[in-house]
Amino acid sequence: METSDGTMRSPYLTTVVDVGARYGMHPAWSGFDGDMKYLAFEPDKEEADRLRRNNDPRVFEVVEAAVYNKDGEFDFNLLVHRGMSSFLKPDLESESFKDLKPGLGDIERTIKIRTRPLDGFVRENGWRVDFLKVDTEGTEHEVILSASQTIENGVLGIRSSVNFNPAFFDQTLFSATHDFLVKQGFMLLNIDYLGYGYPKLGLFKKPDPSFPENQRYGVLVGCDAVWIRRPNRLAAERSSGDRAGLESSTLKLAYFCLLNNAPDVAADILHSHCLERGGWRAAGTLDSRLFKSLKAKMLEYLGRWRTVPDETWERVRSIYRTIYADELQGGSEFYPQYQMMLRELKSGR
Repeated sequence: METSDGTMRSPYLTTVVDVGARYGMHPAWSGFDGDMKYLAFEPDKEEADRLRRNNDPRVFEVVEAAVYNKDGEFDFNLLVHRGMSSFLKPDLESESFKDLKPGLGDIERTIKIRTRPLDGFVRENGWRVDFLKVDTEGTEHEVILSASQTIENGVLGIRSSVNFNPAFFDQTLFSATHDFLVKQGFMLLNIDYLGYGYPKLGLFKKPDPSFPENQRYGVLVGCDAVWIRRPNRLAAERSSGDRAGLESSTLKLAYFCLLNNAPDVAADILHSHCLERGGWRAAGTLDSRLFKSLKAKMLEYLGRWRTVPDETWERVRSIYRTIYADELQGGSEFYPQYQMMLRELKSGR
């Protein structure tokens, strides 16, 4: 695949666009061990410079620009808590600000910032975007809309901050974003919600040990939501001759699921692909770091069932055999197999 500068882009390189990259790479990607290009959008010059100093430029590229669904210059509200600054005005009576962050939502000053839709940046640079992460303090839906062509062209997964109750005036809520992405062929994978909302009256500590640890409290205002492109659409959306494109997309989608608390979905995506396609047939797949690193992750995950050698363990071994044409070892042979795989990955073999 050719980029805008005429160089060839490997289909096994994973490209992530992060709009609202303050503080750096999202923790969900910390366990990724494939080849990556992480494009971090951060309009705050001071924060952009800090990100450049603290990240490997071969992997982490800072784009000092603001993304919105319109070209133009807009008012940007700098709050006391810089990480919550937004094009929208904060609702200081909302749970987001009133109960837990009193005073941090006050507007210190308003500046003008020039914005562009994400699609424009993507076309200009010739990026092929695999994953999109958005955290822009209230304008996430507008950013996703600004990437509609990019999404249609092959984005495999999206992680976005969402709100169920508004924190800012005129904020678009989760339901609108979800409806839009479902129409684009996506499905909701999960939301990062453990039952802990914005507490009332400071009553969020568990005083009674007789209550279970999973007791919920507070008002669900917002969290991160994760969507994936429906796996059964991948083959239809890749050209019939692009075997490497289909296989790399399948691997990337499975890896994304594994990193976002859905390892069983990851296993199912890989297993279904191999049943339907007869394994991995593209010339570069088995030698790619993407394939090898994901194999190590899946061995670690499926190996959990080795401790009880029952019919589930046999089913797990069959799943692994179908995906990798290899045997998943149990008992005392598991860790030598896993450690050898890690050594080979580290050495680049």
